[in-house]
Amino acid sequence: MASSKALVLAAFGARGTGKTAWVKQQIAAIKPPRLMVWDFKHDPALASVGKPFTDLAAFIRALEKPTFQARYLVDHRVDFHAQFELFCLAAWEAGRVLMFVDELPEVTKANKAPPAWRRCVNIGRDYRLAGSKDPQWLSIIGAGQRTKECDKSFIGNADVLHTGRLSNVPDAKELAQSLGCDYRDLLTLPDLHWIERRAGQIEPTRGKLTFSAKKTTPAAAGKPRLRDDS
Repeated sequence: MASSKALVLAAFGARGTGKTAWVKQQIAAIKPPRLMVWDFKHDPALASVGKPFTDLAAFIRALEKPTFQARYLVDHRVDFHAQFELFCLAAWEAGRVLMFVDELPEVTKANKAPPAWRRCVNIGRDYRLAGSKDPQWLSIIGAGQRTKECDKSFIGNADVLHTGRLSNVPDAKELAQSLGCDYRDLLTLPDLHWIERRAGQIEPTRGKLTFSAKKTTPAAAGKPRLRDDS
């Protein structure tokens, strides 16, 4: 019998290397009917990704609809860690959703994962809400500049590990072990070039981000999906 699991994608890279553009291409190719985005820095590059919300309560209410594309612009005037906890709790309750968390190191640390985020990452592939027999799942995309500042559980659970050039030697050495490549390659990648490894691959894949109409997804494994059927 075929089984399926929600996918976790991790994207890293220094500023200007194409990380955000790659994530946007994945989302555009997937075309998720239910998408929620954590936009920490109010990134102009994400302006086309979901309806923007500056009020967290209004954002969470939007998740009650059968379909939605919602982007929360984090309020930096108040505790954004508390906001992130509510964002993750809302994702858990919504279920069957693709959640994209940008600037992941701002809300997680290598040795510390917020409780609601940890539950989404570790259990979100397949779960049931209290009082319901309907299966729920979460697909997750997380992006950041430095791997050493990110939640290790998230990196360890990634089905797709993708990176552009890294500017820090410790980060490059750490990620190279997971990718199966020379860490020096990660320090010298030109802008828009990437290396990635997908679950089940023995060797990493290399490529260059393109923006032509015919090549909207740079990943060698084909069109991205919310879930993996095997």
